[in-house]
Amino acid sequence: MIANEVVARALSADPDDLTRLLLLRQTYEDRGPGLLAGPGVPMPVVCTASILFTDIRGFSRLTERFAHDPAGLLDVLNAHLKRVVRSIAICGGAVEKFVGDGVMATFGASGEADLHMDHVNRAMAAAIGLIGANEALNRRCADEWGFRLEVGVGIASGPVVVGAVGSPDRSELGVLGDAVNVAARLVTHAGPGEVLMTGTVYHEVAAMLQSELTNQSAVRGRSGALEIYRMSLLGGRSALT
Repeated sequence: MIANEVVARALSADPDDLTRLLLLRQTYEDRGPGLLAGPGVPMPVVCTASILFTDIRGFSRLTERFAHDPAGLLDVLNAHLKRVVRSIAICGGAVEKFVGDGVMATFGASGEADLHMDHVNRAMAAAIGLIGANEALNRRCADEWGFRLEVGVGIASGPVVVGAVGSPDRSELGVLGDAVNVAARLVTHAGPGEVLMTGTVYHEVAAMLQSELTNQSAVRGRSGALEIYRMSLLGGRSALT
């Protein structure tokens, strides 16, 4: 079950009070016990986790709007990402990386058991929280710049491997698996204020959501069709108005 208080905390917490969460799991040790095979050498771990991707809708047009004020663009982007990271951290997720104007986060990929698919519920709570928190930022965007900043989310769940990616000279901790690829594809089709999720995710949280089943769709880069569900939180407003 998605606890209402979890979402409420994501919406109401003071960003300045949670700035330290931006450093969440910046080192391998943050992954928890049992992951390190030696000094600074991570041991691969296979686990079931939920993967969340976010993406700003219409970001290319936004960069054009700030063509003569790149510092202003950075200010807007960081204000948005700060709220996204906060919502993810409050719900027990980990930011894996920033992908342009988006974020990749994991829930349950710490190498420790996550019973009863709780990582799915926490990923959904984070999605609801970050979209809601972004609405507060939109009041500032409307007042100072005259536009809305909209975000879409994609969530998938399944087996992943967590381990070092790279060479002995330079590596980083990465999360790989089909769920990662699917979530990354889903977010590209999520409209403003929408969360696209796989059937695995939906059936875990269905009692808490009002979502519509889309047609089974092929996701680029994989064979076969997927059961995909769509949840709209903001009524389908356009990305930039």
